[in-house]
Amino acid sequence: MLAQSLLQRFFAIALILFVAGCAGVGGSHRSGLDVEDMNNAITLDDVSYIQAAVARGLNVNQSIQAPGYSNGAPLIALAARAASIRTLRYLIAAGADFNARTSVNETPLMLAAYFREDGESSVDRHDEAVRVLLDAGANLENPYNYTALAYAAYNDRQRAMRFLIESGAKLDADSVNRLVYVNTPLMMATIQGHREAVRTLLRAGADPLVRVHGGNTAREFAVKYRHTHIEPLLACAERLQPGLSFIERCDNPRVASRQ
Repeated sequence: MLAQSLLQRFFAIALILFVAGCAGVGGSHRSGLDVEDMNNAITLDDVSYIQAAVARGLNVNQSIQAPGYSNGAPLIALAARAASIRTLRYLIAAGADFNARTSVNETPLMLAAYFREDGESSVDRHDEAVRVLLDAGANLENPYNYTALAYAAYNDRQRAMRFLIESGAKLDADSVNRLVYVNTPLMMATIQGHREAVRTLLRAGADPLVRVHGGNTAREFAVKYRHTHIEPLLACAERLQPGLSFIERCDNPRVASRQ
């Protein structure tokens, strides 16, 4: 009987711990949170739903399961990904951590800088999300990981790139002695074949001679992926002598061809 009683107590405690764990990621019993409804509210920018959930006890720094994040993501990261501006502003004002990371080390700023939908209005919303996070003081960098500028460059988000560069984002990520462990924004734009994004970065002063440890420079990526519309720009930028401007010597295709 004693053994049976101990076994029952063991399973009871295990059940309590399991429920508590579910509440921490997938939902909040105290606030009566429905994860699917919360995801829909964030996507639709239904800030009143989020406000009501917070009034019932939801922590603004709660992480919930969401498409693409089976291990959970902070509410503010999901709002940034969806460019739900009212929700984003509310969460920031309510004290949410605007640098909170997802389970794969993405920040809200990275998600706002990367995601877009079809149609100019959506891009404008995501650009606004970038500005909201920058105005709040979001970190521009992400040491030894992809940065918000790299994410923007990869998806050709040129307006977001300009916002980030103007705010002081590092053009060459964590380059030390022209070596990095993670692709720089210039490499990311090159890999995807985004010529205008490459030009924007080179004009701003990105170093084309940075190399991934044991890997390629941006120009070598251009060759690898057969981006012949980009490789000459990078080749010209590589040959620039100190003090010479990319804009003056390489930005004009006819000039670049003579370098």
